[in-house]
Amino acid sequence: MRTSHMWWVAGPLALGGLVLQGFGNAEADNPFQDPLGLLGMLLVILPLTLALNVTMRRRRDASGESSPDSVEFRAAQQARSKAYGDAVILGAVLFLLLTIVADTVAALTAMAFMTLAVGAFWTRYRLALRAMGA
Repeated sequence: MRTSHMWWVAGPLALGGLVLQGFGNAEADNPFQDPLGLLGMLLVILPLTLALNVTMRRRRDASGESSPDSVEFRAAQQARSKAYGDAVILGAVLFLLLTIVADTVAALTAMAFMTLAVGAFWTRYRLALRAMGA
């Protein structure tokens, strides 16, 4: 499927989602009390996100940026690495802050985020090493 065709499908779906949100209950306390608003939100977010992701990937592949030898690839890898480290540190600060200021559930949620983030990294790292034969 061509990229322009994806945008021709994603655009009307997003507009339909906006219309559904307009018919939804604006005074609902949470999204599950407003099924039209929730469906509308999903129709706006999902098609546009998927179309943007595919478009960016195709442009990177066409320009050669996704090649492991390119400068862009190495810069993106370094930026992802540093952003992950920043996210872990900010997660720890958030956990400490929520432990002091908020209730137990918020602190446990922050702790679960940190555990899952670090666990996901190590799982992916071990799988990558296994795939490389190390």
